[in-house]
Amino acid sequence: MLDFLAGKTGRRIGPLPVTAAVTLFGLVLISLWLLAFGELPTLLRGDVWWPVVAGIGVALATLFLFTAITSGPISLAVPVAMSYPATSVLLGAFLGSIPSLTQLAFVALILIGAFLVACGESETGSAALEETPGRWRRTITFAILAHLTFVVGVFAGQKSALLFDEIQSVWISRLAGAAIMLPLVLARPAPIRPQIPYLPVLAAMGLLDVFAITLLFAAGKSAQPELANVCATASGAITIVLAWIFLHEKIAYLRWLGIAATFSGIAALSAFK
Repeated sequence: MLDFLAGKTGRRIGPLPVTAAVTLFGLVLISLWLLAFGELPTLLRGDVWWPVVAGIGVALATLFLFTAITSGPISLAVPVAMSYPATSVLLGAFLGSIPSLTQLAFVALILIGAFLVACGESETGSAALEETPGRWRRTITFAILAHLTFVVGVFAGQKSALLFDEIQSVWISRLAGAAIMLPLVLARPAPIRPQIPYLPVLAAMGLLDVFAITLLFAAGKSAQPELANVCATASGAITIVLAWIFLHEKIAYLRWLGIAATFSGIAALSAFK
C-alpha cells in the first residue's frame, strides 16, 4: 500500500518531497510513542553507528524506490527493488549463515523473476509510450540502487535491534534519515502550497513506513533475520495489483511471469526459513 501511495503522490509533488515528508512524519510519530510509552535512547554509545547506518540506508533506499516508481511502471520498479531478500540471503551466507540447497533454489527463482521483469516489454498502448528506453533505464537504475541500499539499511537495522530496543533503533535511524533528507530538500526546494493537500496522505504513509521498518528491525532477533525479510516484500505483489487495477498499468505476459516467479520465490523462501 505504501508503494502504491508513493507512486500516486510522487508523480504529483515529486519523490524527494514525498520521501522527506514520510521520513519526518515517521520521526515525529515514533518520538511521540517513545515519550508516551518508553524513553529516548542515548546517542553517546559507541555502537550507535549501527542504527545511524541503517537510517541512512533506509532513507536513501526509500528515495531510490520512490524515484523508480515515479519514473516508470510500478510493475517494473517494485519486483527489481523488492527482491533484495535474495541478496540478503547471499550476504548472510557470506557472513556464515549458510542457506540450504532448497533456499538457494528459491533465491535463484527470485533473481530469475526479477530478470524477467526487467527484460519484459510493456504491452502496446499508453504504457509503451511511457516506457521509453530512457525511462526504462532510469527506472531500472533506481530500482537496483533501492535494492542494494535496502540490503545495507535492513542488515544494519537488524543488527542494531540486538543492541538497542527495536523501537529505539528505529528512532535513531529516523534521526539519521532526516539528517540526510533535509539537506537534499533544502538544496532542491519545491513549492509548499501544492504539497499541503497531500499532508494527510503523507502522514499516513509515515505511519505505515515507520511501523513496517520497526517490524523489519525486530526480525533481527530471529534465528535467520535475512530470511525473515522476505515476508515484508510480499506486499510488493499487492502494490502491483493495485497499480494494475487503479492506475490501469498494462503488463505484458513475460513481465507477469517474472512477477509471479519473484513473489512465489519470496513466499517459498519465507515458508522454508
